[in-house]
Amino acid sequence: MQLQQRLTEIDLDAYFQRIGYSGDCSPRLTTLQAIHQRHSQTIAFENLNPLLKQPVKLDLASLQQKLINEGRGGYCFEQNSLLRAV
Repeated sequence: MQLQQRLTEIDLDAYFQRIGYSGDCSPRLTTLQAIHQRHSQTIAFENLNPLLKQPVKLDLASLQQKLINEGRGGYCFEQNSLLRAV
């Protein structure tokens, strides 16, 4: 169960640091708009994995590793899945 929990939760502090967001975290439209803006300005679109014949993994742990921890960009599905988890 602990493994399942780790794979379904996102490290919001690391994500906010990655996108440079230090604003309010309450669930409001203005918060979502600010996070969305920072996300799209900070995490680039990148489709290198298919060109390098590497798999595009869409599980949350892989997305966090690639887009947050490694500081890379992502494919549209990766970007949207990460933002949805946030």
